[in-house]
Amino acid sequence: MTATTDYYPALTGLRGLAAVWVMLLHLWLLAVAPAVVVAGLDLTAVFSCGMLGVDLFFVLSGFLLGQPFLAWIDRRRPFPDLLTFFKRRCLRVLPPFYAQLLILTVGGFLVSGVWPIDFKQFLAYLSMEFLLYPDIGPLLNGVWWSLPVEWHFYLLLPLLAWLLFHARAWLVVTLIMVWVIAFRLLAYDRLYTGQPSDLIWWTTMMHLPARLDQFVFGMLAAWAHLRRGPREPAWLPGTALIAGIAGLAALVVELGRRGNVLDAADVPWMFFHWTLIGAPMALIVYGAAAGGRLATALFAGPVLAFLGRISYSLYLWHGIVFVVAYRTGFSQWPPAASLLKLSLWLTPVVVLVSWLSYRLTERPFLRPTPARRPAAAGAPSPGAAASGGG
Repeated sequence: MTATTDYYPALTGLRGLAAVWVMLLHLWLLAVAPAVVVAGLDLTAVFSCGMLGVDLFFVLSGFLLGQPFLAWIDRRRPFPDLLTFFKRRCLRVLPPFYAQLLILTVGGFLVSGVWPIDFKQFLAYLSMEFLLYPDIGPLLNGVWWSLPVEWHFYLLLPLLAWLLFHARAWLVVTLIMVWVIAFRLLAYDRLYTGQPSDLIWWTTMMHLPARLDQFVFGMLAAWAHLRRGPREPAWLPGTALIAGIAGLAALVVELGRRGNVLDAADVPWMFFHWTLIGAPMALIVYGAAAGGRLATALFAGPVLAFLGRISYSLYLWHGIVFVVAYRTGFSQWPPAASLLKLSLWLTPVVVLVSWLSYRLTERPFLRPTPARRPAAAGAPSPGAAASGGG
């Protein structure tokens, strides 16, 4: 049995890296998807696969939020108070989202003289169930699609913990894998037999029923971390980290070659590629959580720590900054030369806006930062869950 910590510097850095990776994708698209070659090395796939940053957010959420429930399963602590859990989740996720919703709604009216959404759509956004609303139309902010996925995981997490407590873990994980693959098959079938207004449609493959395995992989990584003991080889977390990075790099190369799997309806790859992505990411998260020289060097530096703190606001606001730049003509440069210029000009603006959002809409609702010291043996601090990604 090992003592857990109430703060994981490397995981905070990973959150920052995840948000930056998504931002790089949208910068690349804003620059009309140019080839990116640095010192003779083709890095285009790194940019084109930026949406994998969202997958990393999902795995991190499974790891951080699952810890208190997994500690209960191991009989190290009482079952988490659900009222407190959901209150903290609301305070963590909703204020920045609601602030942006209000700004975009009012701002859209001031610019065009027409409300961008009606009152029913506004209520749908407030409920965080807007993806189920048939007339929501294009989202005010495209990255919002992932917020209900996280939200539904919060709602499902206590049930997952109950199942893991009362049944064999291998059986629960097997059933979840069968479920997600079956749901992906169903979503693929709806591409040919359904309508976009149906509750289950082709793009539903992006949502929790088809992505649950990524959260569960994060939970399994947390379970392995909690159960680390003195007999476990000291080299194991570092080896897991290296293996995870190597596996993810191989997938980035492959996905860079394939392009957008969902848009292309790439069969059979699309039925298991989220699973293949989540597995090496879970290894990375497990290895990074243990600390060590490699994890500290890669993910625990001051720049990534800062980006990790503002990662939720950075995720929410970077696309809005890019849209404003595009619509005002700022980004109308020759594509072959624009990516570097866009990065140099827009990245500081994104960071500034994200920092302001963090200070005004996130920080006032966060609990005080926990002391960076070992927690009681076998009992993860609630602060570990509170530090989870948006």
